[in-house]
Amino acid sequence: MNSNFEFLQDKFLILYQIGTLAEKYLYSDANSCLIKLGMMGETIVNMMLKLNGIDPPNIENTHANRIRVFKKEGLIPKNIDDILYALRVTRNDALHQNFEDVEKCKTLIEMAYTLSVWFMQTYGEWDFNSVSFVLPSEENDDYNSIIIEKEHLIQELTHKIESIPAQSVSGNARRQQANMAASFINLSERETRYIIDEQLRQVGWEADTDNLKYSKGTRPQKVRILQLPSGRLIQRSAREAMQIMPCSLVKK
Repeated sequence: MNSNFEFLQDKFLILYQIGTLAEKYLYSDANSCLIKLGMMGETIVNMMLKLNGIDPPNIENTHANRIRVFKKEGLIPKNIDDILYALRVTRNDALHQNFEDVEKCKTLIEMAYTLSVWFMQTYGEWDFNSVSFVLPSEENDDYNSIIIEKEHLIQELTHKIESIPAQSVSGNARRQQANMAASFINLSERETRYIIDEQLRQVGWEADTDNLKYSKGTRPQKVRILQLPSGRLIQRSAREAMQIMPCSLVKK
């Protein structure tokens, strides 16, 4: 099966390598898969700095602060920011808490694909037409030698990011293209649920669509705020989700 990230190979080789490696890790090493997906988000942001000719933050040059620079410039639309946030926080959990979850990997790989298509349409080919994402199937092949080779290549390509020249595109043109490409994004139900879960957790809810389900034995508990999903979700914000999804709010 071809990789979902095949389209990146010619123009953005490092992203192709990271994406294909994440796919290889999906079923065999979920922790490493999440780390690579987070790395893809961070690498895209670092490449955006170079391609736009923008200096990184002078103070606390972190991934989160680099994203803030682009948000301030209007170069990261809201739906792209949501994806970058999801990739970043889950990578942090994978790095610092040894977190792993195959189901979350499946969702985040699709989100990384969505992000990559947006990046291609904004910084590669403005008229690029993507194909539908296909979830990789589980295979029993031994990828150890391929994985080792890709890990080394990614390290080499990462060092070359610093030498990427800026593109001759005005700020206004880039901003318009970034928003136009983002407007074409049609998140899948899996991606939408994941983003809404993240939004709910940010405001104090305990939200986990994959695990907090009535069918899995989850019930309302005192002093706990739980989101129990059911039905088809098409909304795009946490506020809308609260209006249509059955929830438990129990006051102490």
